[in-house]
Amino acid sequence: MIYMKKALILLPTFILFAVVIIGFVATSLSTGARNDLLAIGAVGLIGYSFIAIFMYVMSFSYKGQSNKKLSELPSATRWVLIYLIAVMVVTLIVSIYFMVHN
Repeated sequence: MIYMKKALILLPTFILFAVVIIGFVATSLSTGARNDLLAIGAVGLIGYSFIAIFMYVMSFSYKGQSNKKLSELPSATRWVLIYLIAVMVVTLIVSIYFMVHN
């Protein structure tokens, strides 16, 4: 049951990754539509990751576990947080790179 909740937390990131990949690959779409898909996917990944991390950490605070380090958390929780942070950071860096070079 716990792993199902964590999978539901991660599901929107996979859907948004699919939107980004469709924006890269779908050559039959117009340039504007492709750019819109890329922008929606990138902003969605950054925004969702930030909100999910915020909600996750606020739930720790509500439970009285706010002083725990990342290494003290259960393995599944630690990997979810690491994944969300990595998605947010990598998407932000790639988005900034594309904005600067276009």
